[in-house]
Amino acid sequence: MADKADAAAWEAVATRSLTVQREEFLETFFKRGAEFTNELLSEVHELQMQLKALKDENAALRLQLASDDAIRDLLVKIEALEKEKHALSTHIESAKMENSDYLTKYREVELELDAMANLYVASYQLHLALTPPEVFSIMEQILMQFVGAGRFAVLLRRNAASGDPVLEPVHLFHCDEEAGRSVRWGEGRAGEAASTGVHYLGDPGEVRDPGVPLACIPMIFGQTVIGVIVVYDLLEQKKAFVNMDLELFRLLGSHAAAAVAGAGLLARAGDVFLGLDGYRRV
Repeated sequence: MADKADAAAWEAVATRSLTVQREEFLETFFKRGAEFTNELLSEVHELQMQLKALKDENAALRLQLASDDAIRDLLVKIEALEKEKHALSTHIESAKMENSDYLTKYREVELELDAMANLYVASYQLHLALTPPEVFSIMEQILMQFVGAGRFAVLLRRNAASGDPVLEPVHLFHCDEEAGRSVRWGEGRAGEAASTGVHYLGDPGEVRDPGVPLACIPMIFGQTVIGVIVVYDLLEQKKAFVNMDLELFRLLGSHAAAAVAGAGLLARAGDVFLGLDGYRRV
């Protein structure tokens, strides 16, 4: 009986020990499981934080990349615009040069037309003059308005009984007695122009004696020098001779000579229009 009691007691102790051990194991297991779960949750949370940080960084990198692409596109566009601007500037400069050339040509044509008009008016007026005073008056207007002469004289040839011809003043404009004296053929600038038939043009800026001619224009009718136009000074606003002045001097040298000669012949002939019968007799 005692053995049975001991066995039962032992079994009870063994059973209790197993229960305690089981409970202790379960407690330890669940505790370790909880700790492990907490560790896993902590790691998961940390990984989630790292993932969020990576996502944020990735988003920032995407924004930066998009910004860099936009900047690159902007730089490319700016470069294209700079090239277009340069091309437009070149085109504008070319257009300005062409416009400047057109303006220059227009001014040249305008000056030529103005010169032609002056020559035409001068020639037309000279051929309308029928008397010596009219001729000298038109010559005066041409010299003063078209050339800008301030002082001038018209000298006509007078053949001497013996020796060289003499140039006698027949029309003076703002000239003194010195300019109104006779000039011997070949003497001084006026006489030399008469003897050679060559124009003389001086420098308006050169310091000269008031009685020294600035320009001498021989008046040639046919092959004969019949007089000389002597210019002493230019108007204050006229600083130099231009090409147009030379053309006007050439016109005066020939057309004024013809007008003077014609006016002299008409003055001696009397009636200008002879009528048809008169031309038939001629």
